[in-house]
Amino acid sequence: MEEIKDDETWDKAIGQFRMALNTQVLKPLRKYGQGHYVDTALEEIVSLAIQLHQRLEGLDEPYHINNEKLRY
Repeated sequence: MEEIKDDETWDKAIGQFRMALNTQVLKPLRKYGQGHYVDTALEEIVSLAIQLHQRLEGLDEPYHINNEKLRY
């Protein structure tokens, strides 16, 4: 039962983080036609945040960025 609660807490926290980025931090970029870039960058930022959490919990691995998704 605790594992389910932890999964729900994790999913809720990630969802709230993603929403804060999407609706507040990155929202101005959408006004200038950058929506596609915002979507891909948002997922990479969330991925980096999770990697940071894992690193702070003691999992010492290099950061990974999926450059194939990021188009400039």
